[in-house]
Amino acid sequence: MELKRILASDARSAIDSATAQYGQDVLVISNHRVNGQTELVVAVDLDEQLQPESPAKPMTASSDFGSQLARIGAQSKSTPESIGHQQGAANGADQREYIRSREIVDLVRDELAALRREFRLSQQTSGWELGLSVSPAVQPLVSALTEAGVPAGLRTLLLDSIKDMGSEQDALQAIREQLGHALARPEALPPQTGVHLIAGPSGAGKTLMTARLASHAVSRLGARQVAVITYQDLRLGAWSQTQMLCAQTGIECFRADDAATLRLLLGELSHRSLVLIDTPGVQMGSRIAEVLALCPTAACHAIVPADASQATLNRVLRAPGVRWQSLMVSKLDESTQPWPLLQFLCDNSLPLSASSDGSNTIDLKCDLTVEALVEMAIAHLPLLPADEAPAGKHLKIEISQSQRVFSPSSPRGLRGPFN
Repeated sequence: MELKRILASDARSAIDSATAQYGQDVLVISNHRVNGQTELVVAVDLDEQLQPESPAKPMTASSDFGSQLARIGAQSKSTPESIGHQQGAANGADQREYIRSREIVDLVRDELAALRREFRLSQQTSGWELGLSVSPAVQPLVSALTEAGVPAGLRTLLLDSIKDMGSEQDALQAIREQLGHALARPEALPPQTGVHLIAGPSGAGKTLMTARLASHAVSRLGARQVAVITYQDLRLGAWSQTQMLCAQTGIECFRADDAATLRLLLGELSHRSLVLIDTPGVQMGSRIAEVLALCPTAACHAIVPADASQATLNRVLRAPGVRWQSLMVSKLDESTQPWPLLQFLCDNSLPLSASSDGSNTIDLKCDLTVEALVEMAIAHLPLLPADEAPAGKHLKIEISQSQRVFSPSSPRGLRGPFN
């Protein structure tokens, strides 16, 4: 049933028009005066519109209205599946947006919970920090560690290491040694052969890192032995980005929007030496489980930006049921304070396999070390020069002798191998 609106100069003209258009048994719903005209709203049966040749059934106005209401109620109860099929694509998009919004809300909650824990820990250690007897030459370094946002647990560890130092140079060397010992871990190579899955949070640079790994493997295996699969990444422009990046090095790329397609692709590409699977940031755990169900031998690699928060690192690297083979770090050139990443690495021995510090497919670094991450963090500490020291403190610091800065003219935060 559908409602039709008829405008006429008076009620008789409107009824005559409705009868002429829809027959003698037309059902009048309402009759109003609108801007000097008569507005007539009538109910029209869609089936009768599609089949005008069928004879009309004689019925009274009351029985016609009641039967139509019953018919509409029956249709609303008997056609949910057909409605679902017609709106499947729209509902699927809405469901993805809902899941994405829920993940954002959960991440915000985790961030707030982490901030509360950090605040409580800072309150517990504030008395100990205020009671430290630190040399005036090391006091700017203590303030810099606080201003840089170093997590309270890691800051306490570092302050305990430098509290007895008499110079900034000795204190920085003690920090390097302490972090070097805490971050010791085995070495790992980038994906060499087999099936490898790249996963991480949204915005971490998974697609670009996948293209970099594939480009790096082409020089060793050849373009015909390397393939890239994008699995269930339904973001606007995601597939076009993958095609463009792979076309730069002549690598074949494929798209799988469901598990059945992925199974077929893995079978067809079984002769390739290296297959890289790029996964979306939404429902990361579910996507990884689906890939591992089809290919249990696939190696999982986590990728996180260098400035990822503690909550993000915990959500990604401590995902249940996932055994990570290595950790990849992206956006080294954009990060200034990788202290949360350093604290997280102190709690595990996950190998570092690759990193990136640019926007091109050739900007892949296979020699990332914990020492380089430490140097990057130290290089961005907001230390005050001697002439800007707080009033009442006479510091004797030779900036030219400090080992914390590489070259002031370098445009990036991490000097040397990440230039």
